[in-house]
Amino acid sequence: MKKIDLESLKNLLLLNECPILIEEAPSELFNNAVILSNDCDISLLNGHYEETNFVAPDWYNILLEKCKHEHSMLIINGINNSSKDEQLKFVEILKYRKISTFELPKNCSIIVTAYDMENKPLAEEIYSLVALV
Repeated sequence: MKKIDLESLKNLLLLNECPILIEEAPSELFNNAVILSNDCDISLLNGHYEETNFVAPDWYNILLEKCKHEHSMLIINGINNSSKDEQLKFVEILKYRKISTFELPKNCSIIVTAYDMENKPLAEEIYSLVALV
């Protein structure tokens, strides 16, 4: 496992200004988090209609619940285990902090984990949206 600069990570989490990329860190390290897998279906990243109501994906409602009482995190796990084109499905979350028309809570940090980036690089657009710890 790559040594993580915990002080930098703590500062970035407190600022909560941009998504944070962490290499070689298991997502299980983070408490009070909702975890999205790199290979999740695109339908999990969009709202949908239930009868006449446009609703958020289930994970979004879980995230809202977690954020009610304390700071929480949305983790995109192992993003670079997908092709560069497939990684781009996360741009809306990373760039605009929203999913469809649903904004992420203000007290929610976004963490992106990656593994073996030398052999499995990030898409340039994704890389431009994250702070590397």
